[in-house]
Amino acid sequence: MSRFSVLLKSRFFVLLIVIAIVPLFLWLSHNATKELVESRAWLEHTYTIISHQEDLRADIDEVEIFRQETFINRKLNQKQQMDLLSQHVAETITVLQKLTITNNYQQVHLREFKKVIAFLLKQTASDINKLSATGLSYESYNEQALPLMENARLLLGEMQANEQALLGTRLQNSERRQHELKLILMIMGVSFVSLIAFLLAHMYREITQRRTIEAGLIESQAQNEVTVYNLSLMGELGSLLQACSSIEESLDVIRQFSIRLLNVDAGVIYLFRESRNQIEEKTSWGNPAKSDLVFQPDDCWALRRGEPHLSGGLHNSLRCRHQHHEPAVISLCIPIVAQGNVLGILHLENHHGNEMTEVQRRLAINLASQIALAMASMRLRETLRNLSVRDPLTGLFNRRYMEESLQRELVTAQRKNRPLGIVILDIDHFKTFNDTFGHDAGDFLLREVGALLTAHSRASDIACRFGGEEFVLIYPETAPEVVEQRTEQIRQAIFALQLQHFGRALGQVSASFGLAFFPQHGSSGDELLRLADKALYRAKAEGRNRLEVAWVKDSVSIKSNY
Repeated sequence: MSRFSVLLKSRFFVLLIVIAIVPLFLWLSHNATKELVESRAWLEHTYTIISHQEDLRADIDEVEIFRQETFINRKLNQKQQMDLLSQHVAETITVLQKLTITNNYQQVHLREFKKVIAFLLKQTASDINKLSATGLSYESYNEQALPLMENARLLLGEMQANEQALLGTRLQNSERRQHELKLILMIMGVSFVSLIAFLLAHMYREITQRRTIEAGLIESQAQNEVTVYNLSLMGELGSLLQACSSIEESLDVIRQFSIRLLNVDAGVIYLFRESRNQIEEKTSWGNPAKSDLVFQPDDCWALRRGEPHLSGGLHNSLRCRHQHHEPAVISLCIPIVAQGNVLGILHLENHHGNEMTEVQRRLAINLASQIALAMASMRLRETLRNLSVRDPLTGLFNRRYMEESLQRELVTAQRKNRPLGIVILDIDHFKTFNDTFGHDAGDFLLREVGALLTAHSRASDIACRFGGEEFVLIYPETAPEVVEQRTEQIRQAIFALQLQHFGRALGQVSASFGLAFFPQHGSSGDELLRLADKALYRAKAEGRNRLEVAWVKDSVSIKSNY
């Protein structure tokens, strides 16, 4: 289930809780408030009844006071006051009857009280009349009124006791309703606070999750941008490597792009030597690597295991023997393998304990694969190129390459106004040599002479096998006297050869040389080759094992034929 679905369900659950709880609490608080108001109204009603009952008691007391004043002070003309008191008592009783209409106990007592108070007032009026006519004593004056008054007080007391009991019950009920309302309000408050806290926590968690997701998206976007950038660099690197014409040039391109691709302190590319028994540094970048320049294949765990090897830092892997003992160095060795053939290793280092991230390691492995393909492609192209321009027996350039190179160098010499020398050499008595020692020995001799010419050639010189036992040397931008000097050295070196083939001495070997120079003898390749060949035949005619320079008159005669 996705995080989005869980989030939706949690929101829906919270919404259901809110929808269910809020109306419930509102209904409960409304009912509690309504009941509290009703209980308060009943309390007010009870207090009103008690107040009127107190008024009746005051009226009774006032009747008694009125009777006492009448007897003691002989005030016999207070009929109006008596009428007002009677009216007030009647009104109070009427109000109480209305207020206690639902209280049967009070209604019965009020009717009884009404009768008693009516008798009392009537008796009071009668006693006043008797007092004025006969002059009654105080005891006789109260003889009949006193029991009525006590009976009225008794009835009023019972009514007050009943109302006080109701008051107590209603007070308890009101307090209970008030407590219930407080409890509901407290529960509502706690619930709302909890709900708000839950919502805030949920919102905070959601905001935190969203920020985490946004941070992850930003990080992912940054990683994607870096990945796209690295892929573009890898594509550009592959395109440039396809255009490189030599391994040295491709290594320089790899070094420049490795600096941009790999964020490491030091990097080295090691390649196998031709002998395959040692690995040597071919290019490097960054700080000096804590690793040997040349080492044996068994000194590297990556080569022995055939997979990347990470060591140092938090990694407990064994260090390769070609690495120097530096505890703070974290190194990664990646085999450079193309089509099952191990070409070398890509060695990376981070100093000061800086760990290599998983992204860096994957990128380094991809780079090693790119390097492997480039190296394999470059070696294949060099092999094919050598097959097309090299003589398979001697390893020297073939005749086709010689003709192309001679034409190119002549154009350069004409443009720069520089000299150029052509030397043709022929091994003396080579047919007799083959007849005497066999063709295998003849091939052996040709290989040895080819190796000698390579050893005595500069980087700018071009040594070629012209055909059979003939060889051509091209000396670009070389003065004639220097060409003669170097040719003489080659003649002496060939003459000094002491060759044995399968334990059999091959005898003395010598060679004859013909030389021609640009621009003294000609300006075209064919012209210079003819003159050099003519000088070669003259050297053979003069006794072999010597060198001869073309004659200017031969050059003139050749030009006149054209």
